[in-house]
Amino acid sequence: MKIRTDFVTNSSSVSYIITLNPEMAEFVKKKNKDFNGHAVKNRVYKTLVQDLHTSGQTVVIGDTKLLAKSYGFQKKTDCTYDTSFDKPIEEVDFSALGDEEVWAYIYGEYFVNARLTTELKGFGATQVPRDKEQFAEKFRTVVCGACEKRDTPACHKTGA
Repeated sequence: MKIRTDFVTNSSSVSYIITLNPEMAEFVKKKNKDFNGHAVKNRVYKTLVQDLHTSGQTVVIGDTKLLAKSYGFQKKTDCTYDTSFDKPIEEVDFSALGDEEVWAYIYGEYFVNARLTTELKGFGATQVPRDKEQFAEKFRTVVCGACEKRDTPACHKTGA
C-alpha cells in the first residue's frame, strides 16, 4: 500500500451521512448469494452493517426504518483507493486487512468515489459540510465569483 507523506491541509475534510435499510440490504445480499466470490464487497458490507447497528441512530421516515450515522474524515489522509495498493484489488486479501485499513478503503472507494449505493443496495450516502462556517464562506466565493456586483447590496446571491 502507498502512504501519502506530503503536506496536508484541512481543505479536504468531508462528512457523509450514511443510511441503511437493513431489510433491503439483507435481501440484496441474499439475492447475490452473500457476495460469494466478492471478498471486498463482503467485508465492506459486514463492516458497515455492524457499525451502523452498533453506533448508528434509528430514523423512521413514513413506515420505513433506517439506520443512519455521520462519518467525518480527511480525504487526503484517511482514504485508500483501488490505486493505493501495489497489486490489483482482486488480488488483495481483504480478510487479512485490519479494521483501520478497511475503513480507509470504505471512505475512499465507497464514500468519496460513490460506490456504496451502486454496489450495495439498501445503503444511502449524502455528502454534507463538515465545517459549516468554512463551507458557507466557500459557497459565497463560488456562487458570487461570477457575479459582477459581488459583495455589494445588489449581489443576487447574498440575498441583499
